[in-house]
Parts: sequence; C-alpha cells; structure tokens
Amino acid sequence: MRNIKATLIIAGAIYIAEGIVLLVAPDRIASLYNFEVLTDSMSYLMAIIGSAFISAGVWFIMTVLDPLRNINAIRFAILWTSLLVIGPLYSLWQGYVEIGQVWFEMILNAVFAIALLIFYPKK
Repeated sequence: MRNIKATLIIAGAIYIAEGIVLLVAPDRIASLYNFEVLTDSMSYLMAIIGSAFISAGVWFIMTVLDPLRNINAIRFAILWTSLLVIGPLYSLWQGYVEIGQVWFEMILNAVFAIALLIFYPKK
C-alpha cells in the first residue's frame, strides 16, 4: 500500500505545481513547449486546464488517506495519466505538435500510469 500512496503523492504534487504554473504563468508553459504564439484565448484555456490539474492533484493526494475506500479515485488517476499519454500521441499523429514539445510530459505520465497499474490495490 506504501507504493500506491507514494505514487499518488508524487503525481499529485507534480500536477498541482503544473496546474499553478498553467494558471498564473501560461507564457512560461508556452515557452517551455516552444509554442510561438500565445493568444488571450489560449491563455484562458491554459488557466482552465491549470484548474483541472490542481483539482486532480489535490484529489490524488487526498486519496492517500484511505486508498481502498477511495478506489475510484485511483481508477480516475489511472484514467487521467493514461489520457495524458494518449492525447499528446493523437496530437503528434495529427501534426499539431512535434515530439520535442511533448516527449517529457508523455514519458512522465506513462510512468505514473504504469506505476498506478502495478501498485493498484488487490484487496
């Protein structure tokens, strides 16, 4: 049970931090991903996404209090991290981004998804 808790805490902390940056400094994220233009509407969408990341991160950390009772939160964490791998893969396939822009985030989320699946509570 210790491994799932550690995974949830680390993932939650990273998502909260990423969400805060998306919310308060979208220009930094745009620069990190080498996005050339950051319009006001993109900044708005990044703030909304940042709010979702903060919410998910808090929920992941709160799940640590009683993982078995909050098994659906663990399932959500698996879904969340998996979709954060699939979404960029789709964006690559469509030509929206290049691998250099999204590889680190994809790897990080894949590691969390795999860890959550491996450490998923059996009972």
